[in-house]
Amino acid sequence: MLESDVATVALPGEDLVRRGIDDLSKGVESVPALLVSIGAPRLRRLGLPVPEKSIPSPEHRLYQHLSRTDPDAAHSRYNALIRRLVSFERAAECARLADAKRIWQFIRALGAEAQTDSRLYFTGGATAVLLGWRETTIDVDVRFFPESDALFRALPGLKETLQINVELASPSDFIPELSGWQDRSIYITREGKLSFYHYDLYAQALAKIERGHSQDAQDVREMLQRELIDAEEVLRYFEAIEPELYRYPAIDPASFRRAVEASLRTEDD
Repeated sequence: MLESDVATVALPGEDLVRRGIDDLSKGVESVPALLVSIGAPRLRRLGLPVPEKSIPSPEHRLYQHLSRTDPDAAHSRYNALIRRLVSFERAAECARLADAKRIWQFIRALGAEAQTDSRLYFTGGATAVLLGWRETTIDVDVRFFPESDALFRALPGLKETLQINVELASPSDFIPELSGWQDRSIYITREGKLSFYHYDLYAQALAKIERGHSQDAQDVREMLQRELIDAEEVLRYFEAIEPELYRYPAIDPASFRRAVEASLRTEDD
């Protein structure tokens, strides 16, 4: 998330829910996966990609898991986790998932606030919704270039009015910036003095591969299948930033390369 004078935090408990969905898709019985299994029916109604095969008796198994690791605090930890789940569900219901209609409302409203020429780049779920392979997204990730105080100040009011969760984030928060990313970004429209783009899809794909969440992997597959990106080009762009990965201590270059190569492998390979 980019730093600014505007608070753009994720929904409460969202990190836990995201990890739980990812673990469930991999068949991992973790605390987040058990928690998501508890909330699965409501989370699915909210439009979240919760795997159909949830963990049976998740309430009992979650309490057992907590009791094994810290029996004295199991009860309080269990209640705290359930509160986080309920907080996320309520916040998601209030914020409402962003569909294409809501994102276009955001485009028109924010464009009216621009006082100088600027550009906004969508990334993540917003790109997936607008390009058609997802119906909704929890949050709308954006980057301004150049940055604009007027637009930053407009965001909290628009988030409240439109009931949409907006975050300041882009691929360059997670991986080195790709050369020429602005030229490859896809133009959407212009409202007032603000032009809207999809952030370079090659940068988006590499950032998603590095994160490795199940939804990210599906997004990359969709980009490849729709021929929005080319597998050989993805690898070429990875190799271009590979020498700069030392600046990102959380990334293991060898693991990242293996993930890139695995993501680009076709069923015939």
